[in-house]
Amino acid sequence: MKIIIIILILAFASNVILAQTGDENPAATRKEKRNAEIDKQFELNKSMLENRNFVLEADRLLDRYGNTAIVSSTINFVAVDSATAIIQIGSNHRLGPNGVGGVTAKGKITKWKLTENEKQKSFNLTINVMTTIGIYDLSFMIGPSNTATASLTGLKAGQLTFEGRLIPYTESSVYEGQSL
Repeated sequence: MKIIIIILILAFASNVILAQTGDENPAATRKEKRNAEIDKQFELNKSMLENRNFVLEADRLLDRYGNTAIVSSTINFVAVDSATAIIQIGSNHRLGPNGVGGVTAKGKITKWKLTENEKQKSFNLTINVMTTIGIYDLSFMIGPSNTATASLTGLKAGQLTFEGRLIPYTESSVYEGQSL
């Protein structure tokens, strides 16, 4: 009986010692993992932007007054594929000219200016898109994760901001409506 108690005490003591030495600084390892994830996402974002092949799937839209609407990311997006851009807003609750309750503008990218901030792991992108229904300016801000915003302005007064995730075009689940 004494031998069993001694073995149990030794086993417990060795577990305590291993637990203390195996995880000396858990905050540092979490921080290192987070930094590695940020670096990986930064490189993915850089690749998507340089290849001009991405989609901002918006889950929120903001107007110029700051009013926010929660929207479906499958029908509210800004997509860039090489020299073409698609800007779409839609609604699950009504019909629109594009068939998904809103408007789809597809056109040629006429201006592209990409600025990288490696220290903050972010990007700013400004593009102009010429479509059949108008000329639009889009200003993207892409943060250290895959979150992004795109402010849309046109020739008429007003602004619409798309907020959501930036993902590769091939991994996107968006549904493109009828272009005008």
